[in-house]
Amino acid sequence: MRIGVIFIFLLIIGHVSLAQELTFRQKRCIRSEVREMEKNDQLYRAEIVKHPELDRDSLMQLQEAVDSVSRKLFVSIIEKSGYPSKTNIGRETSLALLLHFTTENDLKELKELLLLELKEGRMKPDYYAYWYDRCLRNMNQPIYFGQYTNSVFCGEQLKQYNEHRLEIGLKELEGKTNCD
Repeated sequence: MRIGVIFIFLLIIGHVSLAQELTFRQKRCIRSEVREMEKNDQLYRAEIVKHPELDRDSLMQLQEAVDSVSRKLFVSIIEKSGYPSKTNIGRETSLALLLHFTTENDLKELKELLLLELKEGRMKPDYYAYWYDRCLRNMNQPIYFGQYTNSVFCGEQLKQYNEHRLEIGLKELEGKTNCD
């Protein structure tokens, strides 16, 4: 009886872990989709930088439409196959792509999904922290992890950031010893 229970338990665990594994073909397809999104991520942004005389607002409207499509595809990939990272597809997805999904609505819709991917080890902690802090910054709120800034912190603020960072597996920030 015990052997039967153990066998069923191992069978269930094996099925669950196999269900999370992607085939070579699936990984290749996701890598291709991610590369295309990364290329499109800079499609009009690059033109704005190269040609400042062009109508910036019109180009940004075009870029926002591209970003909207990319966001839907990106979320779909995460929901179906997990966060597309080196761990999951053999290649790290560009942080720049993720940092264009940082509106208040994005934070509400993606926070739990990305937090789950972080906990499952498919998303790098520093990517989550950059994304989360940029969302807050875009909403004119204080950052949470001390990640999306070039500032040097000290005192209570440094302590608080480091506590938040440790919660998600990031190393502590080195701050100033003297706050003056």
